[in-house]
Amino acid sequence: MGTADKEVQARGKAYDGTDFIVSKKRWRHIVDRHAELENFLDAVLLTITSPDEAYIDPRGTIHLLKAPKRGPSDFLAAIVRKECQETYLVTAYPIGGKRKIRGYRTFKKLPLS
Repeated sequence: MGTADKEVQARGKAYDGTDFIVSKKRWRHIVDRHAELENFLDAVLLTITSPDEAYIDPRGTIHLLKAPKRGPSDFLAAIVRKECQETYLVTAYPIGGKRKIRGYRTFKKLPLS
């Protein structure tokens, strides 16, 4: 993790009990690409702590999905990676129901405890 990535925007416990970190650099990246999420940091954090669904892609990246009570789309996707005992947010984006079905049908669904 680079020096800029060490500045923390938010942290907490992920759905699986690991500590998660959202760096300021990653949050800026997300908001730059998905300006509609600027006021939805809390919804993204909730997606990481309490997802409705979780998937793992062929590279081992974890995709967490949550249907927000309010938000810019049907679902929020938070893409995270694990390093040692910590979980890092890579990106997040809004996703519609149809795109969710198409995009996640080939990924392995993870159990949520």
